[in-house]
Amino acid sequence: MDARIPVADARRQVATEIETFVVPTPRPDQLGEALPAAWFVQQPDEMRAALTEHYLVEIDGDARFPGSIPKPVPRRVIIVAEDDDIVLACDPDPGGDFALIS
Repeated sequence: MDARIPVADARRQVATEIETFVVPTPRPDQLGEALPAAWFVQQPDEMRAALTEHYLVEIDGDARFPGSIPKPVPRRVIIVAEDDDIVLACDPDPGGDFALIS
């Protein structure tokens, strides 16, 4: 049985996360200045605008395992958003992660 993430589900998952995003409450132990409230309004709007019709591409993989020797490993990923020269890709394997790729 193939437990890969269906292509359409990857985009739907991102859209749902954008729509259900809750502005984090500043913590007293955080470093630096808290981001202005306007930033939290603008960013989801920009993310919505970057969503694209999903499509599959093959990319060179990476050395994600500690101690491994970096070498290209072709990998098919689902592209769900594009912004300038950066795309949001989903690894369709079970438990796959999202990654920004430039």
